[in-house]
Amino acid sequence: MRLSMKTEYGVRAIVELAANAGRGALQSGEIARRQVIPGPFLDQVLMTLRRAGLVHSTRGPHGGHVLARSPEDIRLDEVIACLEGDGVKRGHPDGAETGDSRVLALVTEKAEQAARDVFASQTLADCLRLRRSQPQVFHGIFHALPAKPQGA
Repeated sequence: MRLSMKTEYGVRAIVELAANAGRGALQSGEIARRQVIPGPFLDQVLMTLRRAGLVHSTRGPHGGHVLARSPEDIRLDEVIACLEGDGVKRGHPDGAETGDSRVLALVTEKAEQAARDVFASQTLADCLRLRRSQPQVFHGIFHALPAKPQGA
């Protein structure tokens, strides 16, 4: 199962909204900055999430975006389905699945169903717990070396 960049950006954006839940609306520019997502593309993704009823948006200088439901009530498969659609291409390109190609298609379908089951078992709250459990990246801190005594 391959996910599009639209879906990746959408999941990153909605997880950012989940992290901000209860603290008010986030403007798309802030989400774009935090998640390093191109602004115009993010606007399209947020519109898709809004139309699917996963996000509420308010216009104006104090507007922004919030989750339509709590992070515990939004499953990852809902987010993926709204951004990706079914995403499963069934059948052989020329329509002639036979023998071992049919076997491979059946195994592939099982694998894709297993992936869908995993996404269905994860809520945005689960994603936030995973996010918090990841070790923070250490970029190093510059400490000036002590000055050498003169004549040393």
